Amino acid sequence: MKTNLNPKPDASLEPLATIFWDYNYSLSGKDLFDFVLGRKDISYLDCDQVKARMLMTVGWYQLVDIFGLVNLQLLLTEEVLKWVWVDDLRKQYALAREVIKRTFSKTVPVPG
Repeated sequence: MKTNLNPKPDASLEPLATIFWDYNYSLSGKDLFDFVLGRKDISYLDCDQVKARMLMTVGWYQLVDIFGLVNLQLLLTEEVLKWVWVDDLRKQYALAREVIKRTFSKTVPVPG
């Protein structure tokens, strides 16, 4: 699990670039990666909706490679999961959030 805490340095961001296959946006995977991490502003997008689209479009293991488990928690919030319209998928991600949270509470020291 410790190897998945942070993003893989060589992880391709290309899967993120394809989440808007049905729109004519000229956004790179890097643009969307930076947007969901709060490093870039894209005024015409809602961050929670973009995160939900990532969850519904990109495979779980690709997301783990791209974001790492620490950052992936940002995609698994209640606000984001409200936008995941597939019930089973939403439940699976809610469970993943709880497992990650429990695991971190046992293994990752809280700063302070």
